[in-house]
Amino acid sequence: MEVKPKAPPTVESVKRFPKLDNQELVKTSFWVSQFFMIIATVAGVYLAAQEGLSQAIKFDDLSNKQNNYYLRYALYDEVKDNIDTINVYADTLTKGSSNPYDLKNIHPTISTFVWENMRYSANTLETPTEILTETRRFYMLSDDIVAKIEARFYGANFGAKKLRELTAEVSQNTLPKLKKNYTALGIYLEEHGITVE
Repeated sequence: MEVKPKAPPTVESVKRFPKLDNQELVKTSFWVSQFFMIIATVAGVYLAAQEGLSQAIKFDDLSNKQNNYYLRYALYDEVKDNIDTINVYADTLTKGSSNPYDLKNIHPTISTFVWENMRYSANTLETPTEILTETRRFYMLSDDIVAKIEARFYGANFGAKKLRELTAEVSQNTLPKLKKNYTALGIYLEEHGITVE
């Protein structure tokens, strides 16, 4: 078998592997431009992360305020309905004679759905303490007065008077504070593009 001699390199083969020019690597302008590119990349990533964090915090804050708005609005409606129920009960007590059996039959049905479920909400303790305290006292005292009326510890007229005093105090003090509070939250949310109601 005959071995063919290698052909000498042609012009085409030389063009395929051009000689590298490393002159750019030794120039100062190259390294300065690379330095500024790295700085710009790091600054861009940092600013994007900061903006993302800022938006996430803003979203979380608005979401939290929206939850607080609905919680306080629901509590306002529940307390208002309970005041109406207790006032009707007080009116019933003073309309005619009541015997022990009648008192048990006309026991007021107080709604506590929102109040009971607030204990499981993370937003409950963001409600102003004054409002929570007054609402707690309202539920506690109304239950106590009704129990004393039914046990005949309070007479019907005296018990009705105590209930009306309690509901008047809550209507004049607690409910306006609660309404002002959730209304302010609603205005804040609408200013930030979140429609509530």
